[in-house]
Amino acid sequence: MEFKCDFRVHHPLGGASYVFEHDIINYILRKTRKKKIIISVGAQPNSSPHFGTLCVFSLAFCLAKMIREKSCDKKVSVLFEIVDTAPSKTIEINGVKYQKNLKGSNKMLDAMKDFQEILDYLSKKFNISYSIRNQNEFNSQKEIKNILSNIVSKKDDIRYMLDPDNGRLRMRCSCPKCGLVDKEGINTIIENNSIKSVCPEHGEYIINYMEESCRVEYNTPLRNLVRAIMYGIINESSEYDYEIIRITGGDYAGFYQEELLYKTASILGYEANLLPMIVYCPQILDWSGAKLSKSMYVKEGAYSDLPNYIINYSYLKEKLGINGLDIIINETMLWLSEPYRLFRNYSVYYFIKLFEEEYR
Repeated sequence: MEFKCDFRVHHPLGGASYVFEHDIINYILRKTRKKKIIISVGAQPNSSPHFGTLCVFSLAFCLAKMIREKSCDKKVSVLFEIVDTAPSKTIEINGVKYQKNLKGSNKMLDAMKDFQEILDYLSKKFNISYSIRNQNEFNSQKEIKNILSNIVSKKDDIRYMLDPDNGRLRMRCSCPKCGLVDKEGINTIIENNSIKSVCPEHGEYIINYMEESCRVEYNTPLRNLVRAIMYGIINESSEYDYEIIRITGGDYAGFYQEELLYKTASILGYEANLLPMIVYCPQILDWSGAKLSKSMYVKEGAYSDLPNYIINYSYLKEKLGINGLDIIINETMLWLSEPYRLFRNYSVYYFIKLFEEEYR
């Protein structure tokens, strides 16, 4: 099958692209009240950052730059929330799935070298500072224990919203001796301020999450909920001199957030309008319209027809050097300066064309 293309790019207006056709930065500024703004991004450092992550990180620094230029009294920085409780490997024992987390693994240490290099490059290019925080540090914030207590007290109201198939609240903790985690919460009991679980090698263990909130782990929907609530509290509290804006991939927009975040937070008593603003980065799609997937490439050998530099940072750097990031930066800057470009997705071949034009 042969596809023909005239390489003309169309930006039909609709939805948010219609409302924010010419400007989005002033809207964001009107929605922020504090002088200090932190732009939050998150990722699992289990490999060299894939192309979608590069776009998210680039968009964060571009947004920071444009906010600072529009309002010189604003101090803006970027926060990278490391999801180091994501699985490094998964094993099944007696029909139960367990995972070993990324934290401390060689896989994470190797990947973080690339993440650090990218952050340093973007920080220097835009003169925007950044910080890095792991899940332990995030969970050590004093408000977390009350958020968790609220979630547990209303778990029967929200568990099938967060886990429609099984109705399990995926709040968990690792075995203190070997680090294994009951991934799906099969043998995990959450009650009386405690998380009780069973390690197949070391037996039962228990933590009090009101005293050791730093040890608590979540699956993706629950982590998304806890993070949003925590950011909302920070944004509304005079105790904190900053507020947070989130940037995440467009695959988490729409039905996912409406059902698993906003409605769930409302049941827990948190007002949706007090949750943090989320700016969604356009998805990078393959020829069929599916999201370009790192896991598909790594685990199943997909995308053999694509040039390697479009897959992840290590290949991009190998082919074009770190300055190859500038193509992505220039494009993401356009998404904000001409924001009708922001509210859509982009084919991977769109970016291939950009790279070919720059490096031909």
